Amino acid sequence: MGIQLRVSIPDQPGALARVAQAIARAGADVISVSVLESEAGRVIDDFRLRWPDGKNSKPLTDAVRSVMGVELVGCRRTRWLLDGRPDLDLLTYLIAVPERGLETLVDMAPAALDADWAELRPPARRLPALYLTSATPHDELAPESMPIRAAAWEDPSGAWAYFPLAALHSVLVIGRDGGPTFLRSEISHAERVLDLAMKTLERVLRASGAPNAASELTAYLGHAEPA
Repeated sequence: MGIQLRVSIPDQPGALARVAQAIARAGADVISVSVLESEAGRVIDDFRLRWPDGKNSKPLTDAVRSVMGVELVGCRRTRWLLDGRPDLDLLTYLIAVPERGLETLVDMAPAALDADWAELRPPARRLPALYLTSATPHDELAPESMPIRAAAWEDPSGAWAYFPLAALHSVLVIGRDGGPTFLRSEISHAERVLDLAMKTLERVLRASGAPNAASELTAYLGHAEPA
């Protein structure tokens, strides 16, 4: 099982090593460490860990909190493959099976963008979701109107972000149950992934003539005029 551990640590020699040692003492294997942001003498890092299935993560979080100067920002089970790159897998699937490209984009968005769920929605809260990955839609988080740019929010129940898809006049909404919030670096990465995914799918659809055999949702993109 994968765990994403997000911590804020002092930007000073030895701080990262102390966190890694605490994680190891708790019994977790560190797979990767990513620096997300650095500001005002502190660094926000994401640790991706192997952790036994079904084991309570409290010993892990307690170990991290015991490190002087370290703040635990979030701890969650992650859908990001421990040894893979789901953002690149998304592009591969879009090229291989463009006929259901938009459905694939939404289905794989949680893994590719490190979220728990995703929904493709019209830019009007009164309208139902066009496609979603969870059994229950998050209607209370639906956009009121078309956002100008990607943006993120959070409350005690979780974190979510909007990504306008101009070619479809729709909005991709992704969320994390319980957080942590989507940082600016994560939003920028998601924007690049989605921009590349949409351009790839549009070109593949037009080049292959796939819109004629595509799902209704994907066919709209195939016939849409370039922005």
